[in-house]
Amino acid sequence: MNQRTMVKVSAEETVFSIRTFSRERPLSRRFIFLQKELDLLEEKQYVITSDIHSFAKMWLDTMDSDMQIVQIAFTWLQETGAGKVSGTEETIRLPYKKLKECLEKSRNQNGACQRLLSVQENKKPEIEFHSQQNLKEIVKRKALRRKLGKFLSKQFCWYGTKKISITDAACPYSFFFTEDKENGKGICGGIILHGQEDLMTAYYGLHT
Repeated sequence: MNQRTMVKVSAEETVFSIRTFSRERPLSRRFIFLQKELDLLEEKQYVITSDIHSFAKMWLDTMDSDMQIVQIAFTWLQETGAGKVSGTEETIRLPYKKLKECLEKSRNQNGACQRLLSVQENKKPEIEFHSQQNLKEIVKRKALRRKLGKFLSKQFCWYGTKKISITDAACPYSFFFTEDKENGKGICGGIILHGQEDLMTAYYGLHT
């Protein structure tokens, strides 16, 4: 997400809504949340919720400047007939303190709409492979090269991440990673190739 997204929020006593506007999506989308879901987010740090056919994942994170942000990954779905749906995905990152201030202001003004801009995406971190036997095996297989490259291009866009160090895992074609943040060590986990009985349909998953 290189372009910042305009967000409009409005709130009532027990619910609030978020509408997004961007250059790629000029038509607004609205998602309704329960206030108790925001309370749960502060307790659990991660929440999944739905609104009719669409759903959203919310989690809290911290930027290098120690500003807390909430990341919201929307999956916008609509019916296409015959029991089928289609849609798009969208992720926004909002300064959490500012979002709560806007919600409180909206409630005090009988649901009046408030505006704020999303936080610009961080640069992708440096990725280093330290032991490369599994990587050498992947390089020999064109389909796996593409799968791994596509997977890595979409991962690790986390705030404060400086470098991802990758080493071989015991599982073939798979890896173990550790995160280095600006202020110290971060999380670790696995980059695992699932469905290896058929390498053409196999896929990579992130495990933390």
